[in-house]
Amino acid sequence: MKIAICDDNSPFVCKLKNLISDYCAKKDLPLDCTLYYSPASVLSTDLSSVQAIFLDIDMPKISGLEVAKQLRHKWPDLIIVFVTAYIEYAPAGYRVNAFRYLLKTRINEELTAVLDDIQQKLYANQETILLRQGDCNIPIALKDILYFEGTPRRKVLVHLLNEAESLHCSGELTQFVDSLREKGFLRIQKSYLANMAHIIRIRSYKVTLRNSEVLNASEKNYSNICEEYLQWKGMQR
Repeated sequence: MKIAICDDNSPFVCKLKNLISDYCAKKDLPLDCTLYYSPASVLSTDLSSVQAIFLDIDMPKISGLEVAKQLRHKWPDLIIVFVTAYIEYAPAGYRVNAFRYLLKTRINEELTAVLDDIQQKLYANQETILLRQGDCNIPIALKDILYFEGTPRRKVLVHLLNEAESLHCSGELTQFVDSLREKGFLRIQKSYLANMAHIIRIRSYKVTLRNSEVLNASEKNYSNICEEYLQWKGMQR
């Protein structure tokens, strides 16, 4: 596990690191844990290889919420766990899609469950799908797919998060709909199957994706689309 901890309370940082180390030792997991003691230090660091960060909300000069906002913008897949002594901060964390909250007063009781949840999410993020391209089956990570686009010629275009060009694959869009519904993919209209993890907003029959691309949503099924997206989003908290 590649983890970062950011908290201005040095004794607490040491305690949290030791507890995480104990967890990883029991699970036989290698651990790479980096410690930060100020918002400025963590914001000036490249966290592209970090999987999860434990972030104190109540820090001087820059709050943990503002830090999380900037981190989320740079690294959308980073798992953010807020560590706080004040549960009333929790509602604000929804704005930055916080993964979990960990109360400092209950860290011994709650940390194991949080780390278990992180492991499950990381495992889910490693899931792949085999896409048929010519005579080859190409494995593509589900988390890297923005959306599938059906075409009239039994071809499916697979649009990827960090690629300018889409993949051309054999098949029809319908064959992906049922198998990927439980994986967080939503059919927003006849031709589009979108990865909900990369949807920023759904508004006025438009779906805005993480790369700023905007897709049209079905007007006929718009209510169901919004409801399914909100239900999925609520399950990610």
